[in-house]
Amino acid sequence: MSSQSATTPLPPSAPRRARVPRVPPAPGALPVLGHAAAFLRDPLAWLARCAASGSGEGVHRLRLWGRPSYLLTDADLVHEVLVTRAGDFEKGGQFYRNARAIFGDTLVTASAAKHPHQRRRMQPVFRRARIAAAVPAMHLEAARIADAWSSGGVVDVVRDSVLYAHRTAVRTLLPVLSTVEVDRLAIASARLIEDLFLRTVLPPQAGVLLRRRFEASLRTLREACVAAVPEARAYAADERSGLLAALLETSPHGDGPASDEEARDHFVSLLMAGTETSVSALAWQLHHLSRDLPLQHRIRDELHAVAGERPVTLEDLERMPLLRRATVETLRCRPPLWMLLRTSVREVRLGGHRFPAGTEFYFSPHQLQHAPGTFAEPERFCPERWPERGPSARDRAFLAFGTGPRKCLGDHFALTSLAVATSAVLTRWTLTPADAKPPRARLRTMQVPLALRLRVERRHSAL
Repeated sequence: MSSQSATTPLPPSAPRRARVPRVPPAPGALPVLGHAAAFLRDPLAWLARCAASGSGEGVHRLRLWGRPSYLLTDADLVHEVLVTRAGDFEKGGQFYRNARAIFGDTLVTASAAKHPHQRRRMQPVFRRARIAAAVPAMHLEAARIADAWSSGGVVDVVRDSVLYAHRTAVRTLLPVLSTVEVDRLAIASARLIEDLFLRTVLPPQAGVLLRRRFEASLRTLREACVAAVPEARAYAADERSGLLAALLETSPHGDGPASDEEARDHFVSLLMAGTETSVSALAWQLHHLSRDLPLQHRIRDELHAVAGERPVTLEDLERMPLLRRATVETLRCRPPLWMLLRTSVREVRLGGHRFPAGTEFYFSPHQLQHAPGTFAEPERFCPERWPERGPSARDRAFLAFGTGPRKCLGDHFALTSLAVATSAVLTRWTLTPADAKPPRARLRTMQVPLALRLRVERRHSAL
C-alpha cells in the first residue's frame, strides 16, 4: 500500500504562465507533442536516456501540456523534495484533484494540511499485532489461488495476482465476511481499479462516460463497509477483528474513533491504495523466481527450516532473510510506482535553479533504482546486494515505498503479504517461464507485466 500514488503527465485544468529557469531540456521532445510521446511510447528507456545525458545536474526541463514541468534524475534532489524540504511541495496535478473529488481527503489523497491527521488516524491499522493477525487471511487467499493450479499447466500470473490482491485486501479489512461475500466485493474492487485510472486522469466532463459503472462499484463497497461497521466497532479492541476495526478504536492521539462515514471512506481508499501495488509486486516476484531455479530451492529450504510444513507466521517471516532480500530486490527492479509527481507551493531552489510556485516536478523510482552509479549491474536481479534487514535510510535511491512524511504507511503490511503469497506458492509449486521472452511492462499508474504466463509443477511435500 502506498500513500505516494504514481501518476502520468496530465493536461492541467488551466495553463499557468511562469518565468522559465535556464534548465537544459530533456531529450526526446517532438514538435507540438513535446515530451508526451516519450512518456507514452517507451518511458523507461526515455528516463534512462535523460539520466545519462548528464545535462542540468539532475534537472531537465519538460514540455508537457503547457505547464511548467521538470524531471529530476538525481537522488539527492529527490530527497530534498520528499524529505528535507517536504513542506515546500504538495501532491498536485489533475490526478489528485480528481481523486480528492471522488474519495475525499483520505490518507492517499489528503492535502498537506490534512495529511498529518489522516496519518495519525491510520497508524493503528498497521500496528505489528494487526499485521500478525492478518497473516492467516493472507495465507488462506494465497492457498486458494495456488491450490487451483494443475501440475504441468500454464497459469496467468497477472490474473491470479489480481485475485489474490483484491481478495486479501477485502478479507483482512473485514474478516467477518463469508468467502462468497469476499469474492463479490473483490470483483467490485477490481472493477473500480480498472475505471479509476481513466476517471481520475480525464477532465471531469469526460469522466461522465464512466460514471455509471464506477459509481455502482463504489456503492457496492461502501454499503458493505457500512453494514460491517457495527460488528467491527463492537470488537475493535480485538487484534483479530480486522484492519477496518482498528479505525474504530479510540485514537491514542485524542482524535476519538472514526465515524461511520470516515470508516467507509478509509475502507475504499485502503482498497485502492494497496491492491494494484500488490498485483505488480507479486507478479514481478514470481517472474524473477521462475527464471532462477537455484534461488527458488534456497528460499524453499529457508521456509522449511523455519516453518516446516505449516503456514508461515509473521515471526517466521522475520527469520527468513533470503526471502526478504528477494522481495526487496523485486521492488528495486520493478517498483510498482514508476513515476511520482510533486508541485511546489512556493518559490523553491533546486539544483542551482529557482522555480516559481506551481511548478511540477516529476521523478521516477524506477530510474533512480536503476542508476549505475548507485547499484552495480542495476538490470540484474540480485537479492544478495542487500543486507539481511534490507534497505536503510541511507539508501536514498530506493523509493519503492517513497520516503519522508508521506512514506507509505503500509509498507510492512505490503512486504508481509508479498512474502506470505510467495511462501504459499513455493511450498506447493516449482515455477518456470512458459514463454521465451520476458514480459513487457504496462505503465499506467503502476507498472504491471503486460502478460505473464508461468508453467507450474507440483511439489509432493506441499502443505
